[in-house]
Amino acid sequence: MNVSPAPIRPTAKDNARQAVVIVHGMGEQRPMDTIRSFVSAVWSSDLSRTEGKFGARKPDPDGDGLINKSWVHPDRRARSYELRRITTPDDVDGRRTEFYELYWSDITQGTTVQRLVAWVRGLLLRKWSDVPVDARRLYIAAWAVTALIATLLIVPNLIEWFGLGKVLFPGWVWSIAAVAVGWLVSQFLVPYFGDVAIYVRAEPDTIVKRTEVRERGLALLRGLNDDPAYDRIVVVAHSLGTIVAYDILQLLWAERAPSGRNRRSEPELLKAFRAVGKKALPIDSAGRAKVTMDAAELAEFRGLQWQLYRQLSTAPSDKLDSWKVSDFVTFGSPLTHAEFLVTHNAADFAKAVDERLLSTCPPVSEGKNPNILYPSRSPRYPHHAAVFSATRWTNIHDKGNGWLTGDPISGPLVENFGPGILNIQVSLTWALGRIFTHTNYWSTAAEGWEVLPSGERGPRSHLDVLRDAVDLGRKADPDPSKPRPAARRRIKPADPAL
Repeated sequence: MNVSPAPIRPTAKDNARQAVVIVHGMGEQRPMDTIRSFVSAVWSSDLSRTEGKFGARKPDPDGDGLINKSWVHPDRRARSYELRRITTPDDVDGRRTEFYELYWSDITQGTTVQRLVAWVRGLLLRKWSDVPVDARRLYIAAWAVTALIATLLIVPNLIEWFGLGKVLFPGWVWSIAAVAVGWLVSQFLVPYFGDVAIYVRAEPDTIVKRTEVRERGLALLRGLNDDPAYDRIVVVAHSLGTIVAYDILQLLWAERAPSGRNRRSEPELLKAFRAVGKKALPIDSAGRAKVTMDAAELAEFRGLQWQLYRQLSTAPSDKLDSWKVSDFVTFGSPLTHAEFLVTHNAADFAKAVDERLLSTCPPVSEGKNPNILYPSRSPRYPHHAAVFSATRWTNIHDKGNGWLTGDPISGPLVENFGPGILNIQVSLTWALGRIFTHTNYWSTAAEGWEVLPSGERGPRSHLDVLRDAVDLGRKADPDPSKPRPAARRRIKPADPAL
């Protein structure tokens, strides 16, 4: 006898939950490594989140003192037995957080040397004028590495051909060099930059894997967005994962935002859309380049984004979709070089924004007057590239101070993606000093601090910056006492796979 699954019924306690989704970066990542280290930094070691809460702490198994408790549960949404979600007890605000990992490294395994070579060739064979100023050091470094590898592969054959072994170096020297090159290519270049070669550009041999990565991410975010237990989702991404997460958010917005299919016309919602729309960027690229926001204007815009998220996060009937992604937080993002990595040059990037292939923060206006709602549609709804009308974007980066110091991969995103992004620079130091700090943004073993716009050291550590960006306590809520919009949440039959 088949028994229909019981529907998911929200309770007051369930509605106090929020979800944080971490998207890892490039390389042969192991399941759970990223999420464990992230939770350790943003939750376990932040004792302010459980201050005065009896039974919410436990002895630190890796050191002295106490840490906040958390539990590991099967992550059935990801449909992988290798993944788990990490759940916290109620914090000082009576709210529970559940952390999820979007794991995609297994999909991009098997990158061929030929695919990596094709991608590198596409990067290097460009006019100097097509390479952005902030990417030119990486461009030169890529040429240098390519030239070195080519030299070590070609020179031994030339020596053998002309019989110069006794005059120059003995054969065993070149043999060792060749082995070193083989190790570099197979153990470092292919595993790490192979992911980039597969994902960042659409080519006939990359489309299938790009689609698989996005479908996995969409499945996870759809499930969380439609679960009435959650009223907020934060998407956190590192390195190449920021490009993955950016693409997935655009696709999810196209599905779940108000549209001709999803007809939402509540007066307060339209009012919130119009308020954000007044901050929209000009439709021409020259005009967009001139738009700036000072600290007060940025704070005002982020407040409007939050209010729109609050309106969208609950659907007024079971026929309409909600949008619960309040924040997008990026670390070490190569999107700072998007006009070089994602498109061919700055002109192609501007064209992609004009065509709404790429979304900006604030969104680009629908017409000459600032507005993101289609003017001739009834009911009114926003265009499909307006994801950052309701989702705040915070970008954290460590400035690359040289070829190998700091994080030369990342940088600010305002120039490419708009002045509505809160960019925060940090300075990181770890066991190797300032040598390549790209993987230390939430390391509890590293030392770091915020760098103020003046260049001076700020009062916050790099972990404080991280915690404030994720904002588990919703300190940045412009009006936390304001009641949420009344709504009848959509009730769906439980998925047997969940």
